[in-house]
Amino acid sequence: MISNQEISSLVVLIVFLAFFFFQIFQKVKLIYLFRSLNYHFRNIFIRYNPDDIGISSSGTFLINYFHYFYIFFYFLINGVIISYLTTLNLGGIINKGFISNNLILSLIYSFSIIFSTILIRFFIIKIFLEIFFNYRLKFIFFKNYIINIIIGVLMLINLIIYNLNSFYNIDYLKNTLFILIVLHIIFQTKNYLSYFLKSSLKEVMYFILYLCAFKLAPWIWLYSIFYI
Repeated sequence: MISNQEISSLVVLIVFLAFFFFQIFQKVKLIYLFRSLNYHFRNIFIRYNPDDIGISSSGTFLINYFHYFYIFFYFLINGVIISYLTTLNLGGIINKGFISNNLILSLIYSFSIIFSTILIRFFIIKIFLEIFFNYRLKFIFFKNYIINIIIGVLMLINLIIYNLNSFYNIDYLKNTLFILIVLHIIFQTKNYLSYFLKSSLKEVMYFILYLCAFKLAPWIWLYSIFYI
């Protein structure tokens, strides 16, 4: 049995050390991340500028998802999603006591499935990007990943606050999670719209294919595994 308070404290320490490390060795990427956070929240009720996607084709080759900076947040986002799903399924009791070894093994199993699914989806999308999509859409996908990082970090902070304060009930977690999901939808929708303003009909059709086949289908499949 492991105390949930201990796990939360360990996660806070790891994230703090990671940001401290990034501040020293990956300061440019970290500054871009914080500037993106400021941009999205500052323009939450304002349409994004289409010129934001005005990047050269050579610039997209500088995007490296396999950099340890982005890999760290990839694990963080998936871990946060699993933690939310587990907490909600348990009715919020996870912040009031201990976590059993069986539950930990179940979390590792669930994380492995989601991690593998998203990783496979990433490689498939990468292939399609190289074949069908132009560099502007590649940059849009990268900006979406930055949005995922921002929302993932906010979700983590919110979950830690919930776990470290036993007087919060499950309604707090549901309500705050709903707000974060709405923000995520707003940011991504506005990001896609900024692309549509400068895209051709063929590119829009390819993008709709992406949404149906690669954005929604994996999550529907995962839902059928865990809830049906």
